[in-house]
Amino acid sequence: MRLPQFLVLMVLAFSLPLTTGCEETGRLSGRYAADIDESRLSPTISLELMDNGQGSWSTEEDTVSFKWEIRQGEIWLHTKSGGVIVGKIVGETIKITLPTLGEYDFKKVPT
Repeated sequence: MRLPQFLVLMVLAFSLPLTTGCEETGRLSGRYAADIDESRLSPTISLELMDNGQGSWSTEEDTVSFKWEIRQGEIWLHTKSGGVIVGKIVGETIKITLPTLGEYDFKKVPT
């Protein structure tokens, strides 16, 4: 195999995961609301995931911004303080366990 052909194959091999990730990012972009159990005393939480990898986490009292990415069926929320919250993507639902608050199922809000 000649060097130019090898370089073309390498570029294609490395760009394939990037294009697949972009499609997945576009599919997950949007607003999500937690499916709240009425007996739970925790606040209502919503997520907004934007196409550019930016997002926000909102409760009645506060809004926190973060960056997000998808890794092997999981969503990673990177906070500005350096923390990472990892959630599981299950179909159209994002399952996230929050310290002291428990597990939340976020479902996409129709636009």
